[in-house]
Amino acid sequence: MAMFEINDKEYELKLTYKAIKHLNGLFDGGSYELIGKAMQGDIESFPQIVHAGLFHTKENITLKAVDTRIEELIDNGELSQEGIAKISDEVVTQSFFFKATVDKLMKNNPEMKTALEQLRG
Repeated sequence: MAMFEINDKEYELKLTYKAIKHLNGLFDGGSYELIGKAMQGDIESFPQIVHAGLFHTKENITLKAVDTRIEELIDNGELSQEGIAKISDEVVTQSFFFKATVDKLMKNNPEMKTALEQLRG
């Protein structure tokens, strides 16, 4: 379960229907591009993933607030690329909605599967 602290509160990050639709619309390649970016631990898509993962809280946390918090965490040495990759993996590729697709992609690409397993430790 991926967690994210913002505004002095810790939240579980999870994808809802609304969050999945939002993320899907952000990338030209839709869900497949999102999965690829999550597996890479892409720093530019990370704020979007975290933001969407907070939709379920109904607290209307803004993307700007998420981006500012991520910047603080990185600048303070509290969030690394490995942490970004781990959170993105947990929120997107291990989510119920995307897991079957990711498993299918891994089955057809052994190198990708090995890389993801190494990332997960």
